[in-house]
Amino acid sequence: MDIYTIPGKGYDSNVYVIRGEVPTVIDTGTGLYSKMILKTVGTVLPLHQVKQIVLTHEHYDHVGGVLDFVRATKGTPRILAHKDIVAKLREGKSTFAEMLGGVMPRIEVDVPLSDEMHITIGDETVQVLLTPGHSIGSLCLYNKEQEVLFSGDTVFSDGGFGRYDFPGGDFQLLLRSIERLATLSIAGLYPGHGPVIEAQGTAHVLKSLQNIRSLM
Repeated sequence: MDIYTIPGKGYDSNVYVIRGEVPTVIDTGTGLYSKMILKTVGTVLPLHQVKQIVLTHEHYDHVGGVLDFVRATKGTPRILAHKDIVAKLREGKSTFAEMLGGVMPRIEVDVPLSDEMHITIGDETVQVLLTPGHSIGSLCLYNKEQEVLFSGDTVFSDGGFGRYDFPGGDFQLLLRSIERLATLSIAGLYPGHGPVIEAQGTAHVLKSLQNIRSLM
């Protein structure tokens, strides 16, 4: 899988660009740094070639830049997100956005996703895994053949995991989601924030599971 990582700046999520037959962007950051992000994406592939944007969940730090991408790509890409957050994204409200001086965009989802659905990103098929707990619509994308997991804010490197004290968060749901991820064989771990792990990603997820279980 041909993945280019744009590390998050400030509160921004990481942004991933996957090249191939279906050029894909995963998450867009807050929008506060869209000019820089779009310029970087343009060095990876022509912006008009981006065919889809997958949102790992509904929080502003991951979706705030969506409309900037849509404008820059002349409306080419489809927007994909979990079906449970379609209405929330359309509403376009976020207290977190207001705290940062930003504006939560009103986002129309073109392709509502559901658990265990398969989609193509780049040249590979990935399975959509619903992993609630950090938020209602949190999802991960997993490619079994290459053992690659895009984990959103469900788990991070070095045993980190998403907060569950935001609206829509739930400790027990997050625990079950991490237990699910811990059953996967993972080499490359691509989280919503922080460092990318290119080998032995399973060990990092197992550490996340150990850490969240320690809070029980």
